[in-house]
Amino acid sequence: MIGDNGSGKTLLAECLADIRAPTEGQVTKQVPVAFLSQQAAEQVHQGSVAEFLDVAEPLKALQRLLAGNGQVDDLFILDERWSLEQDLAEQMTSFHLDAALLDAPVNSLSGGQRTRLHLLKLSRLGDTYLILDEPTNHLDRAGRQWLAGWIRQRSAGTLVITHDQFLLQGFTQLLELREGQLHRHGDGFAAYQQSRAHALAKAQQDQQHARMTLKKERQQQQQEKERHEQRAARGKVKASKKDMPKILMDARKDRSEATGGRIAQKHQMAQHQELQRMQTAQAVMGQHNPLAFPLTEPEPISGCLLLLNEVRLPRIEAAPALNWHLMSGERWWLNGPNGSGKSTLLAAINGRLPSLSGQLQLRGTQLLLDQHLTLLKPEMSALENFKQSNPGWTEADYRERLALLRLRGERALLPVRLLSGGERLKVALAISLMGPTSAQLVLLDEPDNHLDLESQQLLAEVLSQYRGTLLVVTHSEPLARAMQLDRQMSLPEGLTADCLFL
Repeated sequence: MIGDNGSGKTLLAECLADIRAPTEGQVTKQVPVAFLSQQAAEQVHQGSVAEFLDVAEPLKALQRLLAGNGQVDDLFILDERWSLEQDLAEQMTSFHLDAALLDAPVNSLSGGQRTRLHLLKLSRLGDTYLILDEPTNHLDRAGRQWLAGWIRQRSAGTLVITHDQFLLQGFTQLLELREGQLHRHGDGFAAYQQSRAHALAKAQQDQQHARMTLKKERQQQQQEKERHEQRAARGKVKASKKDMPKILMDARKDRSEATGGRIAQKHQMAQHQELQRMQTAQAVMGQHNPLAFPLTEPEPISGCLLLLNEVRLPRIEAAPALNWHLMSGERWWLNGPNGSGKSTLLAAINGRLPSLSGQLQLRGTQLLLDQHLTLLKPEMSALENFKQSNPGWTEADYRERLALLRLRGERALLPVRLLSGGERLKVALAISLMGPTSAQLVLLDEPDNHLDLESQQLLAEVLSQYRGTLLVVTHSEPLARAMQLDRQMSLPEGLTADCLFL
C-alpha cells in the first residue's frame, strides 16, 4: 500500500489490525492479524532480547534442567522445548541477528537490528496475516534484500505499507490510498509509475484546457450580455415614443427577459461543466499546492570543520580508531551495515555521546537530525516546535514554511505525536534546514525514513543544491546519488575508517 504522507495509510492499517475502531462500518477477518508499527524500532524496551521474545524464563529453566538443578516447575515452563537454544539460534541467524544477542539489552541494538527483532517476534506467531508499516526504515541494503525475500516466501500473506522503491519493485499488487479512496494496481510498481505519470499529464492538460475554456465562456457571456442589454435599451427608447401598442411592448419585454435568461443559463451550464472537469483534474493531481523545501543557507565558513584523531567510539570498543577530517562545503555519504556505528558516530560528533579516547575537534555550528527525531517535543504542535527550536521569525513566517510542507491550518496546531511519520519528519526537516538560521554542518541520519515518494524526490533535489556541509547516513544509493553526495565513508561491521572518494 502506497500513498502520500498523511493520506491515512497507518490509520487504515490500525483499523484492520483492531488497534483502533473505524468511525463507520466494520472490519471482518477470517485469520489472525498482527501489526508492526513504523515506530517499532524507535520505541524503548526495557530488558534483554530474550525477554522481548518471551523466552527468557524457558531458557533459564532449560539451563537449570541441563545442569541437574531443575525443579518440577521448570518442566512446565520448558514445555518439552528441549531444542529451544538451537531453534532460537537458527531463527536469529535467519533474521541476520547474532545468537549471542539474546542476553543483550534491546536498547543497545541498532535501529535495523531492532526492526529485524520485531519481525522475528512476529514470525513466531505462525500462520498470522502481517501488516507491516514501513518495515524498511533503518534497514541497510542487505536487510532490505533479505526482507523482500522473507515477505515473498511467507504463505500466510502480508500487507506492506512502504515508500521504499527497492521493496516496491518486488510487488505485483499495489493499493494506492489517495483522497480517501483505495485504487488497485495489478501490474507492478513500474507500470503504476507509468500509469500515474500519464494520469498526471492528462490531468494537467485537462486543468489547463478547463481554465482556458472557462475564461472564454465568461468572456462570451459578458459580450452576449452586453449586446442583449444594448438591444433591450434600444427597445426601451422605442417604447418610450409610445408608437407601439402596449400588448406588443409587453410581449417584446417578456421575450427580451427570456432571451437574457437563456443566455445566462447556457453559459452557466458550460462553466459548470468546465469547473467539474477542473475539479476532477485536481483530484487526480491532489488538491494541495506543490510541496516545497526552501532552504536557509548557513553563514559561510572555510577550512576544516571536523577533525577526528585516533577516536574510538562507545558501544563498538573493539573497532579500530577513526582518523578523518571533513572540510567546509564537502558532502559526505556515510554508509555501512546495521550495527556498524553510523548513528553512534553522528551522536559523538553532535556531543550526545563522549568518545572513549582520541580527539574530536569541531568548528562552526552543527545540528543533528537523528532517526528518532529527538529534537521534536511530542506534545507540542508543529508550529510550537518550529518556533521554539529555531526562533527569530513571526508566526506568519513559520506558518508559511509549514504550509509549503502541506501542514496547514489546524494540522500545524496538532501535537506532533498525532501526525504521520512522514509529517513529523517534515517538521524536523523544517526546523533543521528551513528556519531563520541553519547550521554550518548538518548531520542527517536516514532522512528518507517515512517520506513518501514525492517527498523523497524533492528532498534529494533540494539537498543537491544546498551549499552547506552535509554528512548524511542513508541506505538508499539512489537517494545519495540524487543528493549529489560526492564523498563516501563506508563503515563495515567492526567499524573501520576506510574512506572512499566517489
